[in-house]
Amino acid sequence: MNKSLNEKLINFINEIAENVFFIQFVISIIGFVLNIPHLLILIHNSMRTSSTNSIMIGIAICDLIVLSEYVYENVQKYWFLGSPNLCINQYSYWNLYSVLIGDFLQAVFEKSSFWLGVFLALTRLVIMKAAGTTLKISKPIFGYLLILIPVALSSVHSGYYFSGYSIIQRGIWEPEDTCTGYPANYSEPKFQRYFVDYKNLLQIVNRYQMGKEVSGVLIRVSYPILTVLLIFEIRKSAKIASKSLSKRSSEERNRTCRMILVMTILYVITSAPAGILGHLQLFVDIKPYSILETLVSYGSIFVSVLFCLNASSHGIINFTMSSKYRKTVKTCLGCKKQQ
Repeated sequence: MNKSLNEKLINFINEIAENVFFIQFVISIIGFVLNIPHLLILIHNSMRTSSTNSIMIGIAICDLIVLSEYVYENVQKYWFLGSPNLCINQYSYWNLYSVLIGDFLQAVFEKSSFWLGVFLALTRLVIMKAAGTTLKISKPIFGYLLILIPVALSSVHSGYYFSGYSIIQRGIWEPEDTCTGYPANYSEPKFQRYFVDYKNLLQIVNRYQMGKEVSGVLIRVSYPILTVLLIFEIRKSAKIASKSLSKRSSEERNRTCRMILVMTILYVITSAPAGILGHLQLFVDIKPYSILETLVSYGSIFVSVLFCLNASSHGIINFTMSSKYRKTVKTCLGCKKQQ
């Protein structure tokens, strides 16, 4: 009875997961489209004036790369490799090579996006605390240097794992007799993605996962702490602004901090399920063909949906909460002359 119930639940989860795949595809397309104008606005001369804006440029670039990879994967799934088309060689060299490069880029820039969110909140917090003084940390060049740190470290960490893969030929592919457009006796080599050091594969994967989990724990701990500190700093700055003669500049500073606070809270919501999923994979004995195994298998898809939603929201949050961002939009659209 329990086995029958488990099978029904697993089938039900599989049906839901198929819909989540499609939802991820739609949201990744929306996020990709929204992030292109968002990035163009951020790199405008009027926006490149502070380190926080520089970091947001880095976040937009990372999100755009990850979203483009999600779009590419889903296009391949729904229209090419995922369809039961016997007239397409699903194991061509360039297809497997592009998937390998895409997996590497996704791992590097998704992790970098989360770390840049931490740096964004931390940088803004330091600037708010040192209000009224001139800091090198507030200059745009500092933000660009901060972008390089997580990208470089993530590239080294992910490169340690993905460099172990090789693509080798395994057999010959021939189109079905019903396929048109191929000459007689046509064939292509069929390739396979293969881990070279297969004997130490488990050890390498465990090291990679452990490093990924340590990075994830630091991120998930940092976001709630920074959220609380930003809330206290906004309240403190609001009290000072009420007694200050320069209410306009104080309100503009608080508005920027509130915008970053909202982005930080969304990062908290996005990173929490990934942390739960990582802990389950590392510390829980997951039995094969169980409900928990099915949930963990599809958990990464749910996490990717949250990432796509978060990435899609950045441009909307900036436009809603930043007057400087709105002025730049009007300038780019030709509605207002740049001063």
